Amino acid sequence: MLLKSLFRSLACGLLFIAANAQADNAQQVFSQYQDALLEIQVVENQTQHKSAFGSGFYVSPELVITNYHVISNRVATPDSYQLMAKMGDKDLQPLEILALDVVNDLALLKAPQQKGLYFSLADALPEQGAAIFSLGNPHDLGMVVVPGTYNGLKQQSFYPRLHVTGSINPGMSGGPSVNEDGLVVGVNVATGGNQLGFVVPVAQVKALLDKVPVATPDVTALKTQIRAQLLHSQQMMLAPLLEADWQMKALGRGQIPESIAPFIACWGRTNPPQTQYELRTAAAFCGQQEEVYLSNQFVTGKIQMQFEWLDGSQLPLLKFNHHYRNRLQHARADNRASVRDVGEFNCRSDIVALNQQATRVVYCVRAYKDYPDLYDAVYLAATIPTEQLGFISRFTLAGVSKENADAFTRKFMETVVWQ
Repeated sequence: MLLKSLFRSLACGLLFIAANAQADNAQQVFSQYQDALLEIQVVENQTQHKSAFGSGFYVSPELVITNYHVISNRVATPDSYQLMAKMGDKDLQPLEILALDVVNDLALLKAPQQKGLYFSLADALPEQGAAIFSLGNPHDLGMVVVPGTYNGLKQQSFYPRLHVTGSINPGMSGGPSVNEDGLVVGVNVATGGNQLGFVVPVAQVKALLDKVPVATPDVTALKTQIRAQLLHSQQMMLAPLLEADWQMKALGRGQIPESIAPFIACWGRTNPPQTQYELRTAAAFCGQQEEVYLSNQFVTGKIQMQFEWLDGSQLPLLKFNHHYRNRLQHARADNRASVRDVGEFNCRSDIVALNQQATRVVYCVRAYKDYPDLYDAVYLAATIPTEQLGFISRFTLAGVSKENADAFTRKFMETVVWQ
């Protein structure tokens, strides 16, 4: 008993020492680099009040890194907003956008020249379990440093993110996450709550710094950058899916994907009936957890699929048909977009034979207004009910070329069928 108590006291002591050491390191990092941090404000022109804010950090005497989503209003509606920097007690200073990486949610800005220290970039990521420090301006409360732990790359993600423990709160977006030597390992980008944070890796920061332009681009040139990045990203995402042999499994009498890519996760649910005369359903969902942010009203870069098997064999025919029609009326695109961003859907509908089963197929596309050759595609297929059984499948592709949308649709129609 005495030995157990001794070990417990020793363990508590070691934890206390480790916590104190981490706090000392955090304070040292903050005091050394706080002058290289800045609050980024998106100021509305009419009121001259900030409408959004985030964090940023110097990587050279006049270059600043932040998140794209922090400054996106300036790109989406340039006549309504301006970008300003707040550094300590100084007056607000103007910022200019030099380059963007919307896929990785990064922006490179030209800022007032910083005569003091600026952040250096790490050559490699830390070892898993190493201490990491995230800096930024949470909830506009002032610059802070939050100690945490590096937990490796986020799994099941097409867009690379580092997983860290630590309170990365709103307002810290665009701030740096650094190792114990104060070297940047990534850029704060999102929180999952409960001490769960995500960081854009430093490799993506270095790639953006290789794109410093000779002259400051206008908004048209920035949107040309965005279009090229979206087209490239969707090609890298879809090409392997179109070439792969999809692993399939049964859902009722339907065939649905089980695993088509590491970044697409699937989950399911069933609806056990409470009485004999209720509709029996089983559903599966496959898709990504992340997306590409373009504005508050516009997100893209995702694949979502849904499948449902319905068994109404115990129901009156009219009641089953009523349930079936209701399921078909709620099909919508899975990404958020406004009329300012996209055109109306152009749809085709027909009854076709999929694996010799008569099926109503609806296929719709809508064009992006600011990004030519990019579209959202929505597909819905519903078997013509036989024996009061039905199978519904649908997908959304957000931000794809028409060629890739058509190729994905053909592959989907060949594999997702009634058995």
